Amino acid sequence: MNIILRVLLWTLVAMHMILVVATVASFFIVPFYTPWYVALPIMIYIGNLMFTHGECPLTNLENHIRRALGMKRIGGFVGHYLFRPAKNLLGIKRTS
Repeated sequence: MNIILRVLLWTLVAMHMILVVATVASFFIVPFYTPWYVALPIMIYIGNLMFTHGECPLTNLENHIRRALGMKRIGGFVGHYLFRPAKNLLGIKRTS
């Protein structure tokens, strides 16, 4: 059971990463393929989706699987898998 949950967790993380990358890429691609009056509302929606701090169902599912595996809960997907590794790589220390 434990190995199945681990495979499910990493599959979920991979699919979530693909979704995040596709969303960010579409923000920059849409304006070149649609008129401005179509692209603008789409870009506003994507920006709102990316920068609001609402509940993400995929992150909630990941936290549920992590809890079942005895792992620590994450606060947010992008912060945990993108920002934190980038900070560690660059050697940026938190000051507080």
